[in-house]
Amino acid sequence: MKNTITALGFSLFTLILPCEAREYDLEFTNLYVFGDSLSDSGNTFNITKAGNQLNPTISIIPQSPPYFEGRFSNGPIWVDYLADSLEIDLKPSTDLSLVSPDSPILAPFTITPDGPRVSFFFNGATTNQSVNFAFGGAETGFSGIGEFGEFLPGLLTQVAGFTNDLIVSDQMADPNALYILWSGATDYLNIDPPNPTQVVGNIETALNSLYNFGARNFLVLNLPDLGKIPQSLRLDSVLSSSLTDLTEQHNSVLDSTLNILRQSLPDIHLISVDQYDLFNQILTNPGNFGFTNVTEECLNGTTFIACANPDEFLFWDSTHPTTAGHQILAELAITALKSQDKVDTKAKTKSLPEAVSSASLGVIGVAWLFRKQLKKSW
Repeated sequence: MKNTITALGFSLFTLILPCEAREYDLEFTNLYVFGDSLSDSGNTFNITKAGNQLNPTISIIPQSPPYFEGRFSNGPIWVDYLADSLEIDLKPSTDLSLVSPDSPILAPFTITPDGPRVSFFFNGATTNQSVNFAFGGAETGFSGIGEFGEFLPGLLTQVAGFTNDLIVSDQMADPNALYILWSGATDYLNIDPPNPTQVVGNIETALNSLYNFGARNFLVLNLPDLGKIPQSLRLDSVLSSSLTDLTEQHNSVLDSTLNILRQSLPDIHLISVDQYDLFNQILTNPGNFGFTNVTEECLNGTTFIACANPDEFLFWDSTHPTTAGHQILAELAITALKSQDKVDTKAKTKSLPEAVSSASLGVIGVAWLFRKQLKKSW
């Protein structure tokens, strides 16, 4: 990982020592994650495992082992590393959901007139602790892909589940928490991929919904080149090139959209993570990151037998990184958070004398106390 730090050209800090993430003021009260399998720390595993107990023909996804504790990787994923670095206990939403609003029984399912569905009954449990709502297979809309696509909560459903719990609890979202949104890859890997404007529009809708409920700190990731992952490299050149084009269109629209939101939404702290650039750096100079293979997967998808040296592979399976790849991404996210924190700190320091010259000491004192209560991390 020392080579990784050099290659990125950033002041990256090891995640082995969580306290180092607090060199500035990265003391977020809670962490909320919305997305797909790249950020899922056990939700899809929990619902398929519960389904398998009722019907053994239902496959448990991902199969653990060889997958690690319900993650789509061979070890902790990037949000696990990030949560550890921020000293936050992050729980899958399916560990907190109830079988019904009036029942204290924990269950990943609830029964509806249309049959069983993923439960989003929490009775306020998601409002005061860190929760991961990401589901493997989720798209940016209301559902997902695959055999149980209609059953899987998409990005918009995940956010609606959280905001509904706020409504039930008569609360606003924690303004001092960090809200992560990373979604879109599943949409484009579908047989009939949507237009990037639609996909980014869903992400924008999700972000606006969280903001309207009081969220202020956001971390949003763009997509790696989907035309260069192992699954795509096995396709013909036309299909893989089209996935690269879709990725670049997505990232361009996303970047423009986030810039507009930064200018139009007061008090928002919207931090971007350029996963596309990081991925291309790794592909160009894999040795600088400790990898010897960045085009093939470590895990055989048929036999489920893994390679002997997974830390030297960027990909665990045909679409998901190894835990080594996830750790590099987590380091980049921490660096992005620290960089934004330094910018905000300088802006506050620079604006302070102007406030003193134009306000009475009494008003300044009240404002300082108010800001101190509302802003712990910025």
